[in-house]
Amino acid sequence: MQIMNRIGDTLRSRRAQILLPAVMLAPIFMLLIYLLFETSKLSMSKVREQFALDNGAYSQMSTTSGYLNAVAQVNGPLPYRVMQTMSAQLPSKETSEDENEYTVFDVFYKSGAFPSLGPNYSLGPNGAIANPRPAAESTDWGFKYYEGKRQGWAKEDPQDSFDEEEMYVITDKEIADNYFFGANKGALPAIRDYATIYIRTGSIYASQTYVYDDTVKDSRMFRQSYYLNTRSCRKSECGREAAATLDRYILSTKPFEVPYKKLRFYVTADFQGSTRHSGAYAIDFTESNIAEEKLFQFAYLDSSSRSKLQRLARGITLKQKYTLPANRFNINVTQRYQPYVRNSVSVSCPRGGNNCVWPNPLPKYSVKVGL
Repeated sequence: MQIMNRIGDTLRSRRAQILLPAVMLAPIFMLLIYLLFETSKLSMSKVREQFALDNGAYSQMSTTSGYLNAVAQVNGPLPYRVMQTMSAQLPSKETSEDENEYTVFDVFYKSGAFPSLGPNYSLGPNGAIANPRPAAESTDWGFKYYEGKRQGWAKEDPQDSFDEEEMYVITDKEIADNYFFGANKGALPAIRDYATIYIRTGSIYASQTYVYDDTVKDSRMFRQSYYLNTRSCRKSECGREAAATLDRYILSTKPFEVPYKKLRFYVTADFQGSTRHSGAYAIDFTESNIAEEKLFQFAYLDSSSRSKLQRLARGITLKQKYTLPANRFNINVTQRYQPYVRNSVSVSCPRGGNNCVWPNPLPKYSVKVGL
C-alpha cells in the first residue's frame, strides 16, 4: 500500500509532469532528426548534381570557344602580325627619289596574299602596315584583302575563283616592275618565309582541329567532368541526357587551301652585282616536286555549324535526371519525384550571326552558364 502511495505521489510531483511528456516526445524528436538528416542528404545531392552539370557544360563549351578563337586567330591576326615584320623597304628603279616607299609587306599585301587589319586601307602603300592596334573593347578588327583581291574568298561560303588557267599570285607584279624585288634583293627568302608562315599556320589549324574533335567526341569532356564531380553514376552513363543535347552542337570547320601548282610570284630580273632593273617575271610552282600539295590560307564554318552557332548565341538548355541516395524510410524518392537539374549555356561573340571565324575574323568567343 505504501508503494502505491509513493507511485501516486511521484506522478503528482512536478518532476513527473516534465518527465512523462519528455518520454512521450522522444520518438518525435528522433523522427525529426532523421527527417533533417535525410533532407540534408537530398539537398547536398541536388547541389552536387547541379555543380557537376554547370562545370561539365562550361568545360565542354570552353573547348568549343577556345577552338573557334584559335581558328579566328590563324585566319587573320596570326599571319598578319608575322607579315608585319617584313618591313624592309624596296629600292626604286628610278634614280630620282620616289614618293612611294614600298616594303616587302606591301609586295605581298597588294597581291592579295593575306588579309590585313583595318581601317586604314587607303593611306597609300604603307597604310595597311601603319594601322593602330585595335582597342580592347573593339568588336570589329576589319580584316580584309587588298581592294579588289580575293572577293570570292571573303564570304561565309568562300568560292574558289580560279579556273585551270588562272594562278594564285602572291607578289604584286606592278611593284616588282618598278622596284627591286629580285633574288639578289631578298625576294626568294621572303617568298620562302611567306610559305613557311602559312605552312605553320595550317599545321596549327590541323592540330587545334584534332584536339577539338577528340575532346568533344561523344561529349567526352562533359561526361568526364560530370563523373568526377558526382561519382554517383557509372562513368559510361553519367550525364547521358545533357550529353545528348551537347552532341547536337559539335561544330565543323573546313580548310581553304591553294594547290602549290597554282602559286605564282613575280620577282625582279636583277643580276648579281648589277644595278640594272630588267622588269618583273613570273615563277610558278607547276614543275615543283610539291606541286600536288596544298598551301593553307584560312578555315571557315560550314552552313550547318553556322546555324548551330546562331542557336548557341541564344543559349541551349541542358537537363539531366539523377538518382537520389537511399534513405532510412525505405522510400524510393527517385522513382516518385524523378528529380533533375538544368541550366542554360551559350557560346557567343560580339557580332550578329555569331560568326567571328570567317570572313573578318575576331577571336572573342566567350562562354556563359546560367539557369
